[in-house]
Amino acid sequence: MSSSTSALSPQESEETAQSAHPHANPAKSPTYPQRTHFGERQELLNKLTAWDEKIAAMGKKIATLGTHPNRGTYERLYHQMQGARDQMAECVRRMPLETGTLYDEDRERLASAEAALARTFQRWDAVSD
Repeated sequence: MSSSTSALSPQESEETAQSAHPHANPAKSPTYPQRTHFGERQELLNKLTAWDEKIAAMGKKIATLGTHPNRGTYERLYHQMQGARDQMAECVRRMPLETGTLYDEDRERLASAEAALARTFQRWDAVSD
Protein backbone atom coordinates (compact mmCIF):
# COMPACT_ATOMS: atom_id res chain seq x y z
CA MET A 1 0.00 0.00 0.00
CA SER A 2 1.22 3.45 -0.85
CA SER A 3 1.04 6.16 1.82
CA SER A 4 1.44 8.98 -0.67
CA THR A 5 -2.25 9.18 -1.56
CA SER A 6 -4.44 11.56 0.38
CA ALA A 7 -7.91 10.79 1.65
CA LEU A 8 -9.00 14.24 0.42
CA SER A 9 -9.54 15.10 -3.16
CA PRO A 10 -7.05 17.64 -4.60
CA GLN A 11 -9.74 20.34 -4.55
CA GLU A 12 -10.61 19.71 -0.87
CA SER A 13 -7.00 19.71 0.28
CA GLU A 14 -6.42 23.19 -1.18
CA GLU A 15 -9.54 24.80 0.33
CA THR A 16 -9.25 26.75 3.53
CA ALA A 17 -11.67 26.30 6.40
CA GLN A 18 -13.07 29.76 5.79
CA SER A 19 -13.77 29.20 2.11
CA ALA A 20 -15.36 25.85 2.90
CA HIS A 21 -17.88 27.66 5.14
CA PRO A 22 -18.46 31.10 3.61
CA HIS A 23 -21.06 32.16 6.20
CA ALA A 24 -19.00 31.27 9.27
CA ASN A 25 -16.89 33.95 10.93
CA PRO A 26 -13.97 32.28 12.69
CA ALA A 27 -13.39 35.38 14.85
CA LYS A 28 -16.79 35.01 16.56
CA SER A 29 -17.95 32.16 18.67
CA PRO A 30 -21.65 31.44 18.10
CA THR A 31 -22.06 30.71 21.82
CA TYR A 32 -20.52 34.01 23.00
CA PRO A 33 -23.09 36.76 23.63
CA GLN A 34 -23.11 39.46 21.01
CA ARG A 35 -21.59 42.78 22.02
CA THR A 36 -24.34 45.35 21.70
CA HIS A 37 -22.84 48.39 23.43
CA PHE A 38 -20.43 49.64 20.75
CA GLY A 39 -22.75 52.58 20.04
CA GLU A 40 -22.29 53.89 23.58
CA ARG A 41 -18.56 54.48 23.12
CA GLN A 42 -18.82 58.08 21.88
CA GLU A 43 -21.24 59.11 24.63
CA LEU A 44 -18.97 57.59 27.25
CA LEU A 45 -15.91 59.30 25.77
CA ASN A 46 -17.75 62.65 25.77
CA LYS A 47 -18.62 62.17 29.44
CA LEU A 48 -14.98 61.40 30.26
CA THR A 49 -13.76 64.41 28.28
CA ALA A 50 -16.13 66.72 30.18
CA TRP A 51 -14.75 65.47 33.51
CA ASP A 52 -11.18 65.80 32.18
CA GLU A 53 -11.81 69.46 31.39
CA LYS A 54 -13.19 70.13 34.87
CA ILE A 55 -10.25 68.41 36.52
CA ALA A 56 -7.77 70.29 34.31
CA ALA A 57 -9.35 73.57 35.45
CA MET A 58 -8.78 72.53 39.07
CA GLY A 59 -5.14 71.77 38.25
CA LYS A 60 -4.73 75.28 36.84
CA LYS A 61 -6.26 76.74 39.99
CA ILE A 62 -3.76 74.83 42.15
CA ALA A 63 -0.91 76.23 40.04
CA THR A 64 -2.06 79.76 40.87
CA LEU A 65 -2.45 79.21 44.62
CA GLY A 66 1.18 79.80 45.54
CA THR A 67 1.50 79.46 49.34
CA HIS A 68 -2.22 79.43 50.05
CA PRO A 69 -2.96 77.98 53.52
CA ASN A 70 -5.35 75.37 52.05
CA ARG A 71 -3.06 74.35 49.19
CA GLY A 72 -2.46 70.90 50.72
CA THR A 73 -6.19 70.26 50.96
CA TYR A 74 -6.69 71.35 47.35
CA GLU A 75 -3.85 69.11 46.18
CA ARG A 76 -5.28 66.13 48.06
CA LEU A 77 -8.71 66.69 46.52
CA TYR A 78 -7.12 67.13 43.08
CA HIS A 79 -5.38 63.75 43.38
CA GLN A 80 -8.63 62.14 44.53
CA MET A 81 -10.27 63.59 41.41
CA GLN A 82 -7.56 62.05 39.27
CA GLY A 83 -8.04 58.66 40.92
CA ALA A 84 -11.80 58.70 40.35
CA ARG A 85 -11.17 59.87 36.77
CA ASP A 86 -8.85 56.89 36.19
CA GLN A 87 -11.53 54.51 37.46
CA MET A 88 -13.97 56.17 35.10
CA ALA A 89 -11.58 55.89 32.16
CA GLU A 90 -11.14 52.16 32.78
CA CYS A 91 -14.92 51.68 32.72
CA VAL A 92 -15.28 53.82 29.59
CA ARG A 93 -12.62 51.71 27.88
CA ARG A 94 -14.20 48.39 28.87
CA MET A 95 -17.96 48.99 28.75
CA PRO A 96 -18.49 48.99 24.95
CA LEU A 97 -16.72 45.61 24.79
CA GLU A 98 -18.56 43.94 27.68
CA THR A 99 -21.76 41.90 27.73
CA GLY A 100 -24.19 40.73 30.36
CA THR A 101 -23.19 41.01 34.00
CA LEU A 102 -19.70 42.29 33.17
CA TYR A 103 -21.30 45.28 31.46
CA ASP A 104 -23.61 45.81 34.43
CA GLU A 105 -20.68 45.70 36.85
CA ASP A 106 -18.75 48.27 34.82
CA ARG A 107 -21.83 50.48 34.59
CA GLU A 108 -22.08 50.43 38.39
CA ARG A 109 -18.37 51.18 38.72
CA LEU A 110 -18.76 54.10 36.30
CA ALA A 111 -21.68 55.49 38.31
CA SER A 112 -19.66 55.13 41.53
CA ALA A 113 -16.67 56.93 40.01
CA GLU A 114 -18.90 59.76 38.76
CA ALA A 115 -20.50 60.10 42.19
CA ALA A 116 -17.05 60.18 43.79
CA LEU A 117 -15.99 62.93 41.40
CA ALA A 118 -19.11 64.95 42.15
CA ARG A 119 -18.54 64.60 45.91
CA THR A 120 -14.90 65.61 45.53
CA PHE A 121 -15.88 68.72 43.59
CA GLN A 122 -18.37 69.58 46.35
CA ARG A 123 -15.63 69.23 48.96
CA TRP A 124 -13.38 71.41 46.79
CA ASP A 125 -16.05 74.13 46.75
CA ALA A 126 -16.54 73.79 50.51
CA VAL A 127 -12.86 74.54 51.30
CA SER A 128 -12.71 78.11 52.53
CA ASP A 129 -10.59 80.51 50.49
